[in-house]
Amino acid sequence: MLFRTYTRSCRFHTYAWPALLGLLLSGCSALGSVGADTFTFKGELPADFALKAQAHYGGAEGCSGHGHVEAFKEDYEKAPHGYQFEIPVSYRDGLCDLHLIRVGLFIHAKYGEQDWQHSYDNGGLVVVEETPPNATPYQADGALSKTAQCSWLFQISKAQSRRGEISKILNCAGAGAYLLRKALASKTVQIHFEQSGEDRPYYRNYWLKTESGWKPCTGRWGTRFEEFCTTPPQFRTFTKDGGTCTVYPNCKE
Repeated sequence: MLFRTYTRSCRFHTYAWPALLGLLLSGCSALGSVGADTFTFKGELPADFALKAQAHYGGAEGCSGHGHVEAFKEDYEKAPHGYQFEIPVSYRDGLCDLHLIRVGLFIHAKYGEQDWQHSYDNGGLVVVEETPPNATPYQADGALSKTAQCSWLFQISKAQSRRGEISKILNCAGAGAYLLRKALASKTVQIHFEQSGEDRPYYRNYWLKTESGWKPCTGRWGTRFEEFCTTPPQFRTFTKDGGTCTVYPNCKE
């Protein structure tokens, strides 16, 4: 198998056989190279979304303690945009041929212009010898395609610097897949990320949905945050974009 070397290689000289022997026994850890075989990971991202993928390699027999991580990244854009990564399915660390084990996904998104108005969720591609019965099936051409649904979960922030403000947490359902190892090289895996239109409360039964929107409850404790809705419900105000609001997302009833 061919490999693309991207770190310094081990150069041996005839007068350095003792050093050569030591390097061979140690696995020549200075040498690292990704395999020539890759698979294509691509898809679509909504506006103000970014994606980071981390490919993890390991699992080679007799190479305990050896591992490697390759990172890939697609930055934020103001409009919907695509991403495409060519991810190697193997990595050579000295004398050890490591295999792709998984690809961790970090889905980042912004919901405002303030530095703190961002969140992320995790996903992952897991490489297996056999796919489980409920896994997304491969298409006839060997490609795999699916859609992850992302939505915002809102709450009243507990951070001291923005207490009382609305903050959001990103939640992406279906942001992962099982990849069949023997059918991975030269194949295409697609995950399209879509953003659903309606935000939902982070805490169930802490907000009451009305005709004008979601209203945060208060109750027996009278805290600065939302509380479990009582009967009859009692409501509190919150802050959004610098204004005092009674209902989300429109602020005023």
